Parts: sequence; structure tokens; C-alpha cells
Amino acid sequence: MNTFSRVALAMVGMTGLAAAQPKTEAPKADAKAGAGQDMGPPAELATTAKTAAGTWHCKGQGMDHTMKMVDTTGTMTVKLDINNWWLHGSFESRMGKEPFKFESFSTYNPATRKWTRVMVESGGNWASGESAGMKDNKVDWELTTHSPMMGDGMFRDHEDMSDPKAGVKLSGEFSPDKGKTWTKVYELACKK
Repeated sequence: MNTFSRVALAMVGMTGLAAAQPKTEAPKADAKAGAGQDMGPPAELATTAKTAAGTWHCKGQGMDHTMKMVDTTGTMTVKLDINNWWLHGSFESRMGKEPFKFESFSTYNPATRKWTRVMVESGGNWASGESAGMKDNKVDWELTTHSPMMGDGMFRDHEDMSDPKAGVKLSGEFSPDKGKTWTKVYELACKK
């Protein structure tokens, strides 16, 4: 599988995480280090984990090494990890006949009111970026991808939870040219 395809599917990342993101209020404490803040993990992580944690099953299509959309299935497990400071997602899939894995870690920063994600995957790629969280039952992630074969790129991951009966609908777009052009590289539906 080429790096482009691996990066594309890697952004599925937090199927359950974004689906469960609560609306958050502005921080009440001063955001300066230690100024009245509880030094434990942000409450948003535990709240999100209540509905996101568990096993999610995904089906759809993803772009393979021939640059064609092929049937894709995958399983994502989500849990709180590293002293409850991170939501850890482990994804295993098959894009056509090709296996693919990644690990993702997401956390919430009350001072900025943004989610942050770091991902590493089986093809040697890695990505990092942010999301403002849920708005109108949808979440968008803006990530920068890094590939040993293709260099840097941009990725937009879209997660739609507006139809509870449908589960979470996911899609992703990749740009190798700093956002000048975008190519849809996957569409998945995931349910617990």
C-alpha cells in the first residue's frame, strides 16, 4: 500500500472519540499555570470516554495503492490511557486485502478549548493537529501529516454524528500541496 493510502485511512483515528465529545464551557479558572486549576486530567476526557470507550466496527471505502476506492473494514478500540490524560485509539483494518494499523492519542486543553491529536501508523507516517470539538453534531480535524516517502501534507477529517441511527459517518481528504487541491480518500460508517 502506498503512503498516500495509509495516511488517508489513518485519519479515521477517533471514531468514537469525536462522536462523544461534549459541548464545553469556557474555562472558569485563569489559564496561567497553576492559577486555581485542578492539576488532574480535564473533565472533558472522562465525559467523552463514557460514551467513546469501547469497540467500534467500521465499514466503507478507502483509496488503495492503485488510487482506486476499495471496500474497507476496521475495528477501533478507545480507552482512557496514560493516567487518564489521553484517549487512546487503536485501529486495525483491511483496505481491500491490505492490512493497516494506527495508534492515536487525543487530549483536551481547557485553556484553548481545543482537542489535540497525535497519531502514528504502520507505514511510518505520523500526524498531529487540532479540533475545536463538536458543533451541530459534527467534528472537523485539521492535521499535518508526515511521511518518509511523500513528505509533509495536510489532512481534513470529518466526523458526522447527526443521525444517531447511522452511527458515526467519517470521511477524509488529503492535500499534498498545502491545501491547493484536496482528494477524498475514505468514507466509513462506524457503530459500537
